[in-house]
Amino acid sequence: MRRSPGRPQTLKHLAFFEVLAEAAEDSREAKLATAGLLSLRMIDHWVLAGPAIVEPESVSVRSVRQAIMALPSNEPVREALLTVVNTMQMLRHVDLVPVLPRVFAYAQLLERHHGAMKLAADAYETVVRLADLEFDADLIMDSYLNLAICQRKTGSLESAVESSTALIGLAKRRKDRPRTLRARISLAHVAMMRGDLAGADAEFLAIATEAQKHNMTREYAMSTHNRAVVASRKQQPGRAVVLAYAALKNTSDPVDRDRVLGDLAAFLIPLGRYDAALDALRVLEVTASSEEPRVFARINMVVIAALTNSREVFEAASAALDGADIAVEARVGLLVETARCRLLFNEPAAAADALTAAERICVQHDLTALMREVDRLRTGSGAVTHTISEIPVADENPVHEVELDLRQMAASMAG
Repeated sequence: MRRSPGRPQTLKHLAFFEVLAEAAEDSREAKLATAGLLSLRMIDHWVLAGPAIVEPESVSVRSVRQAIMALPSNEPVREALLTVVNTMQMLRHVDLVPVLPRVFAYAQLLERHHGAMKLAADAYETVVRLADLEFDADLIMDSYLNLAICQRKTGSLESAVESSTALIGLAKRRKDRPRTLRARISLAHVAMMRGDLAGADAEFLAIATEAQKHNMTREYAMSTHNRAVVASRKQQPGRAVVLAYAALKNTSDPVDRDRVLGDLAAFLIPLGRYDAALDALRVLEVTASSEEPRVFARINMVVIAALTNSREVFEAASAALDGADIAVEARVGLLVETARCRLLFNEPAAAADALTAAERICVQHDLTALMREVDRLRTGSGAVTHTISEIPVADENPVHEVELDLRQMAASMAG
């Protein structure tokens, strides 16, 4: 039996212990972390000690089930963890093949339904650590890919590079071109986060070209979407809108579609296309497959509300985001835009506090490109937003077509 090349851990499931250390007793977060921690630890003990660990009369099983049943009855994680435990108990011997896909599904719920990226990363790492390369290669590769996404969103960029590199090695050995391209996209995304926009864009273009050559629509859309993000960071919003719209038209996966639609709305904002951006955000709020894109939509509603001098909408949207679990880059973006809004409302002290918090996160996670945005706003050079008159004429017609399509989509949702 060949295990996947997981990284050594000094303490398994540390992320769950950290949540429990910070969460209030009997809170939703504490119950969620307790149920997950006990379930994952039971799997570890099951692998080491054998099927006796999951006997019905086992103290371990009773405590795990009690923790799971403490979750609300409508909580999807509850059913996912019960399925893991039930599967283990149905087996007469230790067999991870039917168990680990259920752990993977649990990790996806943490990532997409709760936005609990650190907990999800721990669960994906559990799959990678315990899976057998001979039987679970596809599951291992998908776990590495999702693990890298979670690591990027929590600012663990070196770990994201390690996970993506491991995925490239496995995918190439198995001649799996789609997963190889997705791993390359992940590495280029890290380069983009670190400020190497030219290098990232060149790699995304190379991936898009290869994907198009081999009729791999999803990988083409993913790389084109990321090219749009690069264009936005290069202060080329018109180009970003056109690229994002091209990605949207080639995207069928609900999670990918959420990300593209959310970014498309964000790219329309510096063009001054506020109505079109709001159309995209309203569609996203209705159709989003998880909570994370809804949070993203609300962040951009904060921006639009401030740019249109609507303090009431700004305060309401900010309040809706209070306590939300927001990824590192998005958190910095929210703080920067909050500072911009506070300056607009003549609240320099509140703006300074937001910029200080953003700077702290950038330094902690080596987010060079975003740090430059913080510095621009602090010095006053980033306070002016783009307007329609600043957009090259060549971008006008394609952007107008995007506006019309978004208007129709939003109207169909309202109807």
